[in-house]
Amino acid sequence: MLNADDAFSGLSPTKLAAGIAGALVSMKFLQGTWPEKLGMAAGGSALSYFATTPIAEWLSTPRAEGLVGFLVGLFGMAIVSKGYEVIQMLDSKEMAKEAWAWCVRKWKA
Repeated sequence: MLNADDAFSGLSPTKLAAGIAGALVSMKFLQGTWPEKLGMAAGGSALSYFATTPIAEWLSTPRAEGLVGFLVGLFGMAIVSKGYEVIQMLDSKEMAKEAWAWCVRKWKA
């Protein structure tokens, strides 16, 4: 069973600070109320903390985790926010109708 000591034993203050700094800087550019901005900053910090190491390894820059963490914190939630806006703009009924028509063409042809 996982306890609190195990969950936070590998906590990296450097990654955490870089992500928080990036998320706080991003608040200047985010739209919304202060509670919404604080929520986005918290999400950006969490995203940065957990995504920094995999992204740094993927970019072959494991020694630049601080910079990668800052950038993920800065841009992470802004990208998620814009993606969410795009999803809300999509017409789900029309997409479902088109998907159904494709399935009918594909398997009943």
